[in-house]
Amino acid sequence: MLSILLVDDEVLALDYLKNMVNWERHGYRIAGCAQSSRKALDLYEKEKPDIVISDIRMPAIDGLELTRCLKEKNKDIIVILLSAYGDFDYAQKAIRYGVSNYLLKHELCEELLLAELKRAADHLEQQRKRDRICQEYFIKQLIYQPGDGSVEEEKLGKRLFLLLLHKRRPVVHGEFMEEKWHAKERDKLYHALTQDLDGMLFYAADAQITDNNWMALYRIEHTASIHTETELIERKCAQLCDSLKKHADCAFDILYSAEITQRAISETFRRMSRQIRHDFFYEANRAVPLRFVPPSERKVLWGGQIRALKDAVYEKDGDPAQFVKELFLKPGEEERLDIIKSLMPLLNSILSEICAAEHITERMEAEKLYTVQAVMEYYMQSFAKIHEKLIKQETQGMSRLVQDLIRYIHKNYEQELSLDMLGEVFGMNGVYLGQIFKKEVGVTFLKYLTNVRMEEAKRLLAEEHCTVSKTAKRVGYITSQYFAKVFARTVGMKPQEYRKWKEEEERKNS
Repeated sequence: MLSILLVDDEVLALDYLKNMVNWERHGYRIAGCAQSSRKALDLYEKEKPDIVISDIRMPAIDGLELTRCLKEKNKDIIVILLSAYGDFDYAQKAIRYGVSNYLLKHELCEELLLAELKRAADHLEQQRKRDRICQEYFIKQLIYQPGDGSVEEEKLGKRLFLLLLHKRRPVVHGEFMEEKWHAKERDKLYHALTQDLDGMLFYAADAQITDNNWMALYRIEHTASIHTETELIERKCAQLCDSLKKHADCAFDILYSAEITQRAISETFRRMSRQIRHDFFYEANRAVPLRFVPPSERKVLWGGQIRALKDAVYEKDGDPAQFVKELFLKPGEEERLDIIKSLMPLLNSILSEICAAEHITERMEAEKLYTVQAVMEYYMQSFAKIHEKLIKQETQGMSRLVQDLIRYIHKNYEQELSLDMLGEVFGMNGVYLGQIFKKEVGVTFLKYLTNVRMEEAKRLLAEEHCTVSKTAKRVGYITSQYFAKVFARTVGMKPQEYRKWKEEEERKNS
């Protein structure tokens, strides 16, 4: 909505103009009314209107002089002058001063004024589009192709700060979903983004760097105190937070730097890009300062913990939810990003494996999750729900014997297992045991054992990068050749091909 400042030294004329049009219905807002040019200049500093409609003949400072003053402050402001006189000299001067149009009061009506405002609005929109293109090019040059700074220093100044508006990617069923800033959100935020503060902090440029990252650059002037400077930066960020909460239906973060020079813009942006990857561990919908972030990622191997989690799912007295909680909370702060990133796909895989093996079709409802706490609770509830279903299966047609047999398989699949051996363990005939198992589970004992072993083999190949021979031994096969044959028949590709495929998938998603 464009804002308009009305100026006329006659009260009646000002009221008439104010009530001539239903401004809001036509997409305009009256930012203020002034009975003198001095008052108009004061209101301009406070409201920064897009359009000024002013009488041309006023005492002290007339409309032409007001136009000149306004154009010095903002060359793109639209000024429409009104006069009771058809004075050609005034019209010529108005054009030289950059007035949008010169209208005669006795001809003025709602239709004529709205038509003029429509032309002004179209002009402003085109100008803003051109300005945004130039600003995006300008800031991207500073970020991606930094020069010696000599060309832009006079325009930018020596004291700057950078902020990043980040739209969080939600997690749904353990997978990060893509998110982006939309044009409507950006348009609604633009006023807050470009608003200066206290004559000391000034908007310089902005650009959408990626779908969900938006950068803005500001200039700092007339501040001698670091405390004052920090307060200005924090107020600007708070202003943007308030606007985002009103106009954007999303979870967001604002990351801001301290004072920097032009030469530091590119490096500051790179540091911001690294830090914002950790946003999952911050409180959402607020501004945080830029801080040091470890530059490298750490590879995490989960072997024993994953096997223990599976055991907890199948044990009657197991507590897989508490086990998941410990996995999420155990890492140190500086390692959590890498650890959680590697943990989530594994937990998804375990859930899918158990659901497929136990014919469980119900999963947690899809919901957008924006924080690590919410994701942790999602997995805790998912594993608790599956554990509860498995325990209840005994009363739903699956005998205690088969339940115990399934738990035994999950704990001992690394060993050589057969129905005869299991018959000795459970004190009954192995063939009869196999018949009971197939009747209640729906697949043969060997098929079930093979599926359990292959799921673990896929994890070892992809996550721990085990060799084929080492993987074969760890999932209960004496020879790697036979293991490779079973793996290819079950999974649809050779072990080496599977590992290579998973590595390529990981690179694509990193």
